[in-house]
Amino acid sequence: MTRQVELNLSENDIIQIAESIGSYGVKLWQAIGYLSSWNMSYPTVRIFRDGGDDLVAVYFKEDGERGYVIGAVWHGEHYGFHS
Repeated sequence: MTRQVELNLSENDIIQIAESIGSYGVKLWQAIGYLSSWNMSYPTVRIFRDGGDDLVAVYFKEDGERGYVIGAVWHGEHYGFHS
């Protein structure tokens, strides 16, 4: 299955989060990778910044209906994933 990933983060969002969490933003990109590849039965995912260093991923069904939502919450050292 092919998935469309829509990363709705501006360049400034990425820079701000990377500077805030440190490690050159590696953990940010790992979180984006996880959210991008979670449960491939949904053909579309849109990833947003949810204030601060947190992210939200919204997964859509083939008909465009929202199917699931997961938050990536920054816990000071790592991202935790919560639905």
